[in-house]
Amino acid sequence: MIPISVIMLTKNEILNVAHSLPPLVQNFDDVHVVDSNSTDNTEETAQNIGAKISQFTWNNQYPKKKQWALDNLPLKHDWVLMIDADEIITDAFINELRGVDFEADGYFITSEMIWNDAHLKHGMKNNKLCLFKKSSFHFETVDDLDIDGGWEVEGHYQPVIKSNINATIDQIKSPIIHHDHKGNWQSRHDNYIAWESGMNARNAWPVDPLFKREFVKDLFRGSFLKPYIYFFYGYIIKGGFLDKKPGLDYAFKRFTYNRNIVRAIPQTKKTA
Repeated sequence: MIPISVIMLTKNEILNVAHSLPPLVQNFDDVHVVDSNSTDNTEETAQNIGAKISQFTWNNQYPKKKQWALDNLPLKHDWVLMIDADEIITDAFINELRGVDFEADGYFITSEMIWNDAHLKHGMKNNKLCLFKKSSFHFETVDDLDIDGGWEVEGHYQPVIKSNINATIDQIKSPIIHHDHKGNWQSRHDNYIAWESGMNARNAWPVDPLFKREFVKDLFRGSFLKPYIYFFYGYIIKGGFLDKKPGLDYAFKRFTYNRNIVRAIPQTKKTA
């Protein structure tokens, strides 16, 4: 068993945990599910699979759910893997993890999408710092509690290095799979638009822990060029077109999402 504490956040995720939890319980010796009072038997299902269950009720303040979990769960290890209910680890990922020397203090992990029942192996992928030492990283408090669209979980940003710690970051090469069995990608991202545009208008984002990522984000965040540049980069440069029709559909969905964020910023500035 891999000596890493796994944290999965859930709320009415019964359709996803049945797929994502079993390989975690089979490979890691400390698997926690932090549930938000689900009404669909997520808790019972996760418990039957073998995860340890804790309940989280948000008080509309910080800490939000991820940092609360780091602060309050009886974690067995300093190393933590934070994973979403719709993310599934692969054999390649596990095999690579078993060979990692863990000389760095944190690792980015890439996820490949299952989109319209097709596995997208090309194009722009999500890359998150979700494997790290909890003694070295934390989620910052940001000024977003009164921004429309905010929710109980820290948003689309990375944990940052704690002050007075000289931490290093590396990359796990083998991807995990992002497969949302609930099929609510569109509705979730519709809700994210107001929050992301509000964060842009207020410039409330934490600094990304990698300089080159922060440079790109700061250069294009809020720019009307962002959806076009990201589409060209993902679909052409990164080969999204090789995934054929599903690849085009996914690239266009991301284009529309980024365009709607940029379009919402002027209105957000008036009300922020």
